[in-house]
Amino acid sequence: METSIIIRTLNEKDRLSELLVVLRNQDYSGETEIIVVDNQSSDGTAEFAVQHGAKLVTIKREDFSFPISLNKGAEAASGEILVYLVGHALPFKNYWLRRGLEHFADPKVAGVYSPVIPRKGCTFTEMLCYWPGYLRAWKRGPYRVSQGGMGVFGATNVALRKNLWEKHHFDERYGLGGEDGEWAGWAMSQGFQIVCDYRFSVRHSHGLGFSGLKKQIRYWSKLGQPTTFSREEFGFRKDLKF
Repeated sequence: METSIIIRTLNEKDRLSELLVVLRNQDYSGETEIIVVDNQSSDGTAEFAVQHGAKLVTIKREDFSFPISLNKGAEAASGEILVYLVGHALPFKNYWLRRGLEHFADPKVAGVYSPVIPRKGCTFTEMLCYWPGYLRAWKRGPYRVSQGGMGVFGATNVALRKNLWEKHHFDERYGLGGEDGEWAGWAMSQGFQIVCDYRFSVRHSHGLGFSGLKKQIRYWSKLGQPTTFSREEFGFRKDLKF
């Protein structure tokens, strides 16, 4: 079973370099391909990806939205399983890929995800925000979620079956986000299952203090319904380099 690891990037050459090292060190023996979906980076991210063997998909700045980037990556993928990451996320352990993919031995499993934990250099506020969700998942162990919604199947780190994506693409009406939760809800409505497994977690954070995190939560609150993508919504993200 071939797996396509799809990494979405914007001006993340240094972090992509770190991520590719972590992916090479995964204790997974199956076939994998790396696809980088780049939003016209100006720091050499795209060139670096190609130099290190990744298949490159470029999206113009004016054409970008979150579901478009997910769909473009899937269109370029040859794997039966699609694994999505962002360029500034790092798998927590070297068993990350193996543990995530093992759930697909069950034909009823449509997708796998995990709560994230903050990266090194995160703020204290981010630690308070992210660690509790991960620890609750750790205490519970891998489980099937009962319904979609906010926080379920976040595309920072998810895996899903390509043949199901072919039946239901990420809904591009959700340009600002929320397309991942919508997809999970669709899969469950078709009788499939979504698994939350803490072992599939990644380190991911944006260096947000209390004020920035409050604005991020306000942004998240808009994602339950279709919303047009707008870069102005990300003024709280000082790490973004548009």
